[in-house]
Amino acid sequence: MLRLWLLLLALTGGACVSTQPADELVELMSAEQLRAMIEADVILLGEQHDNPHHHGIQRQVLDLIGQRSELGSVVFEQAHWKQQPVLNALNNRSLGELKQNLKWESSGWPDYQLYEPVFMAATRYKAQMIAGNIAPETSKIIHQKGYDAVFTPDEQKKLGLDVSLEPEAQAALEQEIFEGHCRLLPKDHVRTMVPVQRARDAAMALAWHRLHKKNKTVFIVGAGHARKDFGIPWYLKRLKPGLKIYSIGMTETGAEPRSEAYDQIITTPPVEREDPCVGLKEKFSKPKS
Repeated sequence: MLRLWLLLLALTGGACVSTQPADELVELMSAEQLRAMIEADVILLGEQHDNPHHHGIQRQVLDLIGQRSELGSVVFEQAHWKQQPVLNALNNRSLGELKQNLKWESSGWPDYQLYEPVFMAATRYKAQMIAGNIAPETSKIIHQKGYDAVFTPDEQKKLGLDVSLEPEAQAALEQEIFEGHCRLLPKDHVRTMVPVQRARDAAMALAWHRLHKKNKTVFIVGAGHARKDFGIPWYLKRLKPGLKIYSIGMTETGAEPRSEAYDQIITTPPVEREDPCVGLKEKFSKPKS
């Protein structure tokens, strides 16, 4: 309790406050890290999608910002632009219908129960909820039409999609895609997937830019999207150069990401899961007809 009291003094300059960080956040973050996060305009919480520890941390951050009456909006990777009307209509009464309205069962996302407390927290503080992602069918069109499938020429310029990433960031993005597909994709195929990944990051930044109105924003996204070198922060900085961003990459014991890609890395216990590469290995091992 002494450490919690000292952290609160550090965060508030000694002023009396009615809210405090959850005990778990206090254990995971230093006073300097908590202060940097609280002072940020945008907080990105990069998750491993099926890890309940990560969703618990996300909920605690929403509670911390919400109890300070500073939570303006929450951007969800798990909803796409066409589903924005569903989030616009969301309130405490309709929250029980959200799983069905988002067609969660056919979405490919992990168990809705992992995300329900996050949606509940955003609803509790009356935050504006923003559908950040592009629709799955749009990803396929990007392969054919490029960024024109999603963005106007002016939007592409504002987002920086008309320029290449720095070579190191480009290499890191390609490696992220390669690792995410179990090291099974040919290198030339990996490069064709880069525009889709960039489009997703840019789309989530643009959704925020279009719909955000006031106070702070929290992004609920996969860890790769939260990276500062090629992820959502790269595009946010182009839309609003003076934006204060705090990016957290959450990972599991034994799978440490690059520390310089985030403002902070939080490592949690892993979860038991089936090998996600089994299906891909079977797919790539089948002879082509």
